[in-house]
Amino acid sequence: MYIPKLDRSPRSREYEDYNDSQRAAVVKAWLFDGKHHREIDKDVLHLDPEYSRGYQSMGILHYLGLKKEFQGIFHGMTTEQAVRELRNTKDPAYQSIIDILSGDGDVVEKQMENDIESENEDVYEVHSEGRATQYYTTRYERDPRNRKAAIRIHGTKCMACGFDFEKVYGERGKDYIEVHHVVPLASRDAETEIDPEKDLIVVCANCHRMIHRKKNQVLSLEELKQIISENKK
Repeated sequence: MYIPKLDRSPRSREYEDYNDSQRAAVVKAWLFDGKHHREIDKDVLHLDPEYSRGYQSMGILHYLGLKKEFQGIFHGMTTEQAVRELRNTKDPAYQSIIDILSGDGDVVEKQMENDIESENEDVYEVHSEGRATQYYTTRYERDPRNRKAAIRIHGTKCMACGFDFEKVYGERGKDYIEVHHVVPLASRDAETEIDPEKDLIVVCANCHRMIHRKKNQVLSLEELKQIISENKK
């Protein structure tokens, strides 16, 4: 198939304002869904299109060189098929787009799976046997797609205290944040459909621990923010 040439803009502000997952979602909405800039701002970046006027997604796409000719070009294709078409051009200029598409379905996904493992166990009893310490845990099944959607919607800055892992830890902290269920999984009687926008929030490790520190008093986001505010005085 014919692949247009990239026409990159030097303006990077909008691109740098969003994380890798958000950029990948914008690129996919443009290449695969053929959405307009205002639609992407609303549906992907969760902005008011009357205010943003599509300029945020436009800035991301134009910085990557994805202009009008690319809108909906991969409609009906899988990510793997699109990547194959880009690689078949033998043009190294498309590598940035290949990396974004591949990363969204591979590198980022694997990292999220690792992150989810670190959050997936709740320790409820500990006892020692000599030098060995045995931990009894309850595991609650979490869907990586919900985690991914929550990060795409809420970003990677702690919603309670504003902590930014990438700002403090650089590349090691890039795109990392913990995801908290507003209603803890342990308190649900049965499997429940999750709305990532309403049922999940993103918080740093410290705030996550403070939310759960008292088993019989799990804090809401607003309650934790109030505690933080009061103790800053």
